[in-house]
Amino acid sequence: FQVQGGARPHLAQLLAVRSSFSGSLLVLNRLHVDHVRALSQVLFLTPHLPAFFLRHRLRSHVLEIRHLDRALLHLGLGQLSEEELRAACYLRGLNSTQLGQAECRAWLEQWLRLSCELQGT
Repeated sequence: FQVQGGARPHLAQLLAVRSSFSGSLLVLNRLHVDHVRALSQVLFLTPHLPAFFLRHRLRSHVLEIRHLDRALLHLGLGQLSEEELRAACYLRGLNSTQLGQAECRAWLEQWLRLSCELQGT
């Protein structure tokens, strides 16, 4: 409920519920097309395609983000310019236009910790 109001959950809160979002029930091919469209919108992808293409684009997008996350973890966020930092946030679904550079960096650091924690599961 708090997330719908604009609040951002802390990393510990997300990790506490991760078991609810894993397993075969959430395979992308089994998601209802409305959910796939909603995920596409959150990630700033065009949701006006047939379900097969939406799922394919989401899968490709998620894999690309996972590879980029690994690279960012290896290089470190200190290597990013402000423009690159904002682009990295945008690619991951955060509209950072109202956030300062420090807030963007903190959000991306949390994202990378979460991504690193979840990549093994």
